[in-house]
Amino acid sequence: MKKIGFIGCGNMGEAFLKGIINSLLVEINDIYIYDKLRKDEISEKYGVHKLESEVEIVDKCDIIFLAIKPNVYFDVIDKIKENINSTKIIVAMAPGISMEDILEATDNRNSKIVRTMPNLPLMVQEGCIAYAFNENIEDEEKVFFKELFEKIGVAIETKEELFDAVIGASGSSPAFMFMFIEALADAAVSEGLPRSDAYKLVGQTLVGCGKLFLESGKHPGELKDSVCSPGGTTIVGVRFLEENGFRGAVIKAVTETIKKSKEMSQSNNK
Repeated sequence: MKKIGFIGCGNMGEAFLKGIINSLLVEINDIYIYDKLRKDEISEKYGVHKLESEVEIVDKCDIIFLAIKPNVYFDVIDKIKENINSTKIIVAMAPGISMEDILEATDNRNSKIVRTMPNLPLMVQEGCIAYAFNENIEDEEKVFFKELFEKIGVAIETKEELFDAVIGASGSSPAFMFMFIEALADAAVSEGLPRSDAYKLVGQTLVGCGKLFLESGKHPGELKDSVCSPGGTTIVGVRFLEENGFRGAVIKAVTETIKKSKEMSQSNNK
């Protein structure tokens, strides 16, 4: 059984950790974490082993999740690169940092790398994971990760060059959806609905719409039309959103997010 280690365990790291535990593909006794601030908390919460440094994680584990902020990625890789060999698998999850960047940072062209782009709803096992493998990952390892990721969330293998678009579609978009929830609830509160009730109704509506869309196989426009009765309340709201550039604002927000991701990638390549 492969041993899995986490360097860093913030929101995304914890989401992956929780998903891996729930997948039952890995024994809790084979999971190790190092996080400068949270190792005691995470170890106690999930029953996983805690280690005292990044290097200890690499030495102990076969698969290493780099669940750290992009601005410290290369500093951490510099600490552990002497301990990385062709048997270790690095799982990266940072926007703007490519597999080639990591290969160069490790000074080892044989490094095995899985690049992932998870999103925040993984924390409740309702998230998305896009992933790609570098050429050093073996077929049986690909099968393992595919099964693991599909047990954690909706998983899609894609080309690494599409990761910027993935960030726009699912990586950053939860922030926009939380803003939408807040705005819908604010409107209901302004009409007298208690905020707790408004959040509950709006949150469940968003969950339900996503599930209905995925399970029905219908075009979102068709589902929108099914709510819009002739001369009714909904079509008035739809018209107002269209008149005020709702679609355009969403598209622009996502394309700006993608643009920023590309700029980060270019900056790391300089």
